[in-house]
Amino acid sequence: MSLIRRVLIVAFALIILLVGVLFSSHNNQMVVIDFLVYKTPEFYLSFWIIASFALGGLIGVLSSSAAIIRLKTGQKRSNKKIKRSESELVRLKGESA
Repeated sequence: MSLIRRVLIVAFALIILLVGVLFSSHNNQMVVIDFLVYKTPEFYLSFWIIASFALGGLIGVLSSSAAIIRLKTGQKRSNKKIKRSESELVRLKGESA
């Protein structure tokens, strides 16, 4: 099963690489991105598109990481409360017996 998974991952990576190479070869016009106060150096259109996708992916990962960290912190806090409540319940049951 592990071998099949590795072969599929390598095949998928090669397909993505091939699509990237084809995309780059078909979008080889030089462009300048004009932000209101700054103009970028001239690069290939494919570079700017791939860079924007990569930057968007990175921003997505960072923002979801912040949410995950917040949720894990809340989970730890809730687990501590549960343990405290369970120990108090055991103590109260012991007193009433």
